[in-house]
Amino acid sequence: MKNPFKHYPIRKAFFITFSIFVTLLLGIIVLVSYEVSINQMQHNTSHYQQKLLREINEQISIQKTSIEEVTLAMTRNSDLQNYIRGQQTDYGAYRSISEVNKSFFNIAFSVPMIDSIHIYLKKVPFRENEGPIRYLEFQEYRTKKWLSPLRDADSSWLRKHNIYSVQGNISVVSYARKVYDLDHEVEGVIVVNVKTDKFQKIMEDEVSGINRILIDSSDQPITYVGSKEDTSFTILKELKKNQQINLNKDGFIRYEDHFVVWSKLFNTDWLLMEITPWKQVALGSIRLTILLGSIGLLAIGIAIIINYQISRQFTKPIHILLKRMDNFSMTKNDLQLPEDYENEFGSLFRQYKNLMNRILLLYKDLETGYRQKRKAEVETLQANINPHFLYNTLDQLNWMAIEAGQTQISKVLELTGKMFRIGLSKGESFITIKQEINHLESYLQIQQIRLGKSFRYQVDVDESYLSSYMPKLTLQPFVENSIIHGFHNRDHGMIKIKMYYLQEYFYIVIQDNGVGFHKEKQSTTKTTGGYGIRNVKDRLEAYFGENYSIDFYSEVESGTTVMIKIPKLDNLEKEEVSLYVEGNHH
Repeated sequence: MKNPFKHYPIRKAFFITFSIFVTLLLGIIVLVSYEVSINQMQHNTSHYQQKLLREINEQISIQKTSIEEVTLAMTRNSDLQNYIRGQQTDYGAYRSISEVNKSFFNIAFSVPMIDSIHIYLKKVPFRENEGPIRYLEFQEYRTKKWLSPLRDADSSWLRKHNIYSVQGNISVVSYARKVYDLDHEVEGVIVVNVKTDKFQKIMEDEVSGINRILIDSSDQPITYVGSKEDTSFTILKELKKNQQINLNKDGFIRYEDHFVVWSKLFNTDWLLMEITPWKQVALGSIRLTILLGSIGLLAIGIAIIINYQISRQFTKPIHILLKRMDNFSMTKNDLQLPEDYENEFGSLFRQYKNLMNRILLLYKDLETGYRQKRKAEVETLQANINPHFLYNTLDQLNWMAIEAGQTQISKVLELTGKMFRIGLSKGESFITIKQEINHLESYLQIQQIRLGKSFRYQVDVDESYLSSYMPKLTLQPFVENSIIHGFHNRDHGMIKIKMYYLQEYFYIVIQDNGVGFHKEKQSTTKTTGGYGIRNVKDRLEAYFGENYSIDFYSEVESGTTVMIKIPKLDNLEKEEVSLYVEGNHH
């Protein structure tokens, strides 16, 4: 029986495998469905619970805001301010306190959340406390720890504490605000007490089994709804320790066997948290998960067995090709591959054979090229002998000129040798500016010997520039051009060379007083000049790309000025320069 995977196109065989893969994928989907459903359930539950918590937060915030506004109105009560100033008679003070009691009574009865009002004054009125209104000594305010947050603030919500009332000791949450006189001195404190069960009624829900806790800014529980108070406090402490959990904004998390949702009250440090047993959240999906998990495991098992058999047929030709690739040798031409594959694998085998044959031909070409390269290197080494011969010859000519009393010729030969040495510079493309100036001055001295006193030159280069680098033989072609063309048919001439530095660039100015040329012949393009100047431009473009310029300025009978701009190179990196040259195909 023929192997169908040798003759069927891979796209058809892939369709069979794809069907198996779909089965496998379905099994995986079934297995992960539980986690997905749990995550979705967490999201839905948290969304619903946080919506309820936000509604409760709004109700609590409304009550808190009303109490804050009430205490502000109390501190500004005109009768209380008159009493604080102490400028009244005893009867007047009595009348003022009576009006204060009446006003505060009305407030206490009109705001259901308020349980009692405590007023701390430096001058306690001489009358008994009435109903929810109590007057206390100002010094007591400083001794009560639960009033300590008010010492550095004008007003503050205080943590849960116990106070004495006609009903005995009761648990309250208080809001306190300082009372100032006209001189902005603290003369008293008003404390509005709210029973914690007032907040508890807001937090209650019709659904049984709800566990909610309201926590103040000091992480102390204000009130609680539910049956697992100790568990809720423990969970709160653990969540506080976890730095990855941010309790300063709404959120949810699964913590051990509980699902915890919390909501931050608007413009306050109070936190409302709801804790639900995890079994209660996941109860509806456990049986479905077990059923789906069983089906998924069965589907995956079947798909793995079938897919393993099919994958072997796909991977076999790949293994054959990899084995031939590992055993490939340039000396042993063993490219035997199966020829009975009529699908994409057969095409791959044929292309691999063609590729290997091309590699063998290329290898032979490389061997030939290597032999030619070695031959060229030998010829280059032979050519290196010529400069030494030239130096020795110039040296002999120099001694002959000295013996013949030809001092000028001797000087010319000495300067010529110096120019050759700098020009060759051991094959380096970049030399220091000092070497370039020495090369240029050697040429200028030769021309001065030739032309006599009628030719003068001036080189002005700051010593701090001499250690920087520039391409060798850059300046001499421009000076030569000035002497040959600028001083043609003239009996005198002057050339000035000046260099200055500006914004990371060197600017080199070469100025002569020669014949100049017409404006229409001027050009600032990078193709102007004779062979020597064009050679300089080509090299500068190869080294610096667009980061250089050569500009000509000339007037007839007024001389010519050349300005060369090149980058400043302090720490020469030849590798980068060569890479740039290669990258620009120079």
